[in-house]
Amino acid sequence: MKTRPSPVRRQRGMSMLEFMACCLAVIFLFAGYLRATRHYQEEMEEIAVRLTISRIQVGMALDWAKRINSGENRKGIDELAGANPVRWLEEPPYNYLGELRSPKIERLEPGKWFFDLARKELVYIVDNGDNLTLKNSFDRIKTLRWSVRLASPGAGNTQDALPEFGDLTIAPVYEYRWF
Repeated sequence: MKTRPSPVRRQRGMSMLEFMACCLAVIFLFAGYLRATRHYQEEMEEIAVRLTISRIQVGMALDWAKRINSGENRKGIDELAGANPVRWLEEPPYNYLGELRSPKIERLEPGKWFFDLARKELVYIVDNGDNLTLKNSFDRIKTLRWSVRLASPGAGNTQDALPEFGDLTIAPVYEYRWF
């Protein structure tokens, strides 16, 4: 006995509606992935900035300890205020542009460090700053700025005495909060 083919054809593959539903699902998943990736990139950038500043603080502390150990007098300490803090690193960050005099920040690439010779500030140009809040900053492009300061120059010290540890600090020029 022979069977005849059914007059109704079987559908193969997806219908247009199913295809559109799959495409939309993939687009939403990809958008969520990109959003999460951007958030994690910003977190990594914030951690890298904090790590660089911490490395500078450690370098300052080592320099301070050498001065105390060698019995140096106060001479030269006042000159460190306003100095380029990258000098205390064994090697500068890979994204350090060097010392620049009043650069046009708009022309520089985001995610880079430089030392502004005119303002005597270490500057970081923020790349992903969606969760960064700056206080008292009037820059059009988000930048973080630090300067080396002598907290109490000569306060309570004799001319030849070395200031106390911690008087020399790297401090933000204006307040910021990231996350």
